[in-house]
Amino acid sequence: MILLWLLLGKYDKMIRTYIKIFLFLSSYSPLFIILAIKSYQYFYLVLSFVGLVVISNIVLFFVLFKSKKMSGDYYKINKIEDKSSQFLEYIIAYIIPFLGFNLLQITDVLILGILFFMIASIYINSDLIYMNPVMNLFKYKLYKVTTDSKEYMIISKEDIEKIKNKKIFIFSNGVGRTC
Repeated sequence: MILLWLLLGKYDKMIRTYIKIFLFLSSYSPLFIILAIKSYQYFYLVLSFVGLVVISNIVLFFVLFKSKKMSGDYYKINKIEDKSSQFLEYIIAYIIPFLGFNLLQITDVLILGILFFMIASIYINSDLIYMNPVMNLFKYKLYKVTTDSKEYMIISKEDIEKIKNKKIFIFSNGVGRTC
């Protein structure tokens, strides 16, 4: 936990890029578990996938925990849309392990690496940190909130009606959570 605190520093309102990388990796932790099961006979490969799952999800829940404790601001909310169904769009990448990749062949590993690099670049540069099926598993909902000045994607366990009266902590560009 101390290591995570050092990584986050003072926990600025804007999440640092390396934290976004861990959040991206956590969003693919079910895929990593599938890949670990698929390559069960190779201990170090399984260990690598399990390590990615554990470390990235620790960072995810630390960020969610810390952001819940931060003080947010009230925004006059003009419109709220439930966007929780967007998690389903993210699932398409979970088809990858069923396409016949062989993680022992260097060409397949390079192709998979390039694919993940491209997805990670889009995820990180577009502030898509809210697109995380793991959060959906833990009952987080996704809302698009329109205020007088801007639109935000809000991560919350609250129902849509309760969002209107909550403070919002913005922890990345256009992304926040209820406090």
